[in-house]
Amino acid sequence: MRKKISILFTASLLAMLLLGMYTMSPAPGVELKVVKVDGVWRVVDASDYTKFKVKVKKNAKIQWTVEGSDAYFQFPDFLFDADSPADSLTNGYTKFVKDGKKLKLKVKSDVLAGTYEYAVFCTANGAFAIGGSPPKIIIE
Repeated sequence: MRKKISILFTASLLAMLLLGMYTMSPAPGVELKVVKVDGVWRVVDASDYTKFKVKVKKNAKIQWTVEGSDAYFQFPDFLFDADSPADSLTNGYTKFVKDGKKLKLKVKSDVLAGTYEYAVFCTANGAFAIGGSPPKIIIE
C-alpha cells in the first residue's frame, strides 16, 4: 500500500513539474508615463521618474499614461498588437491619446529582439517627449 502511494505521489509530482515547464505565465507588464519633468516632456517609468530605459520581453504589455498634454504616439508598424479595440493603432503605427488617458499595447510574439525607437509628440507646447532621446523600447 505504501509503495502504491509513493508511486502515485511521485507520478503526480512529476506531472506537475512537467506541466509547469510547458505552461506559460502571463508576460509581465510595464507602466510608463508621459510627463513634464524639469520643464521637458519625458517618457518615464510610472513608479520612478528617473528611469527612462524600458526593457520588455515578447508578449509583454506596456501601458503609457499621458499627463498634462494630449499626445500623438508613433511606433514601428511591426512592434505591437492593441490590448483592446480602443487601443488599436491607426494605419498600424500611430495613436492619439488625450490628456489623462492611457494607451495599452502588447509586444508582438514574433518581434525580433533589439532596440526600437518611437516618438511621442505632446500638443500642449508642440514638443517631442524624450526618454533616452528619442524614447526606446528594448525587446529581449
